[in-house]
Amino acid sequence: MVKRANFVHRTRMAGLSLVELMIALLLGVILTLGVTQVYLGTSQTYRLTDGIAHVQETVRFATSMLQRELRSAGGMSCLPPNSIDEDGNPDPLLLDSKLQGDTAAFLGTGITGWEAKGTGVGDSLTISSTVATSWGDWAQGVGGDSLPGDLADEDAKLITGSDVLVVDSFTNLPIVIEGYSTGNLKVANASNIPQGSIILAITPGCGGGELFQKANSPNGKSIPMAGSGFTPGNEPGSKFLREYEDGSRVAQFTRKAYYVAEGASGVPSLFIRSLVPGVPAQELVEGIESMQVVYGLKGEYKTADEIEAKSWLDVSSVRIAFIARSAGNANSEDITRTFNLVGTQATTPTDRLARVVASTTIGLRNRMQ
Repeated sequence: MVKRANFVHRTRMAGLSLVELMIALLLGVILTLGVTQVYLGTSQTYRLTDGIAHVQETVRFATSMLQRELRSAGGMSCLPPNSIDEDGNPDPLLLDSKLQGDTAAFLGTGITGWEAKGTGVGDSLTISSTVATSWGDWAQGVGGDSLPGDLADEDAKLITGSDVLVVDSFTNLPIVIEGYSTGNLKVANASNIPQGSIILAITPGCGGGELFQKANSPNGKSIPMAGSGFTPGNEPGSKFLREYEDGSRVAQFTRKAYYVAEGASGVPSLFIRSLVPGVPAQELVEGIESMQVVYGLKGEYKTADEIEAKSWLDVSSVRIAFIARSAGNANSEDITRTFNLVGTQATTPTDRLARVVASTTIGLRNRMQ
């Protein structure tokens, strides 16, 4: 009889070898790095896209604001553009001026500007955030004026290397005229017009008008002609020569300056300032680093320092270029770029900010033939 041996079967434990474990770890690291790289790339793309979108919105707002203002530059409300002739003299059939001196000629200019030194066509400009401490670096052409006093001041915080643009026009006011006397317009409610403002009273049907300086405070229910003690003031003995009944209207002269200055957050910004004593500047949009302007007259474009004082009335269009930057870093590395701002070669600082250039050409409605 044969006896069979009893065999005990033992199951051996299966596991990973050291090599397999290392391969698994390596694959995990590669996968993690891949996911991280995708995340970083997506994050960078988002920052850049968001930065550019912010900058595009900035220049879009700045451009639309100036387009609206410039189209009406030199306008005399509903009176025709030739109410003041090319020599600055009011047409007596359309307009009577009670103002002293050549103020009427000044009101008809419509647009003026100052060119920043070293920013002309063909010049090279290095963009900076340096605040000006002197104002001889802004100029007009032969016979031109110096920078307005409200801007030639340390409190204005103008940024060097950026042009200054000033727009003049008459703005219609929602005022109901109830009658008039020798030197006074009667209105239904408080006029809310600042004392000393230049006013254009217009007869019904826009048949003509008269320029004068207002005397009383904004809460007065009348618009009287100013006497002595005002600048420029009205001619002695001034009185209304036209009739102002129902349908008459009132327009106020406004003179607004557009320029780049240091904003509340320390960043260069586009400002607007009404050049009336006591009226503060308003920060329009943050991130505008430079504004360059050229003026179209007689078939060519010139910078402000190439235009004689008497030639501003010939300006029929304006070409403006902005360079705007993002609020924070948007690029993955430091870069330097050079942009063409209507003929000025502008080089940016080396940083990671996103920048966009926008330019526009605007025709002055009251000067277009």
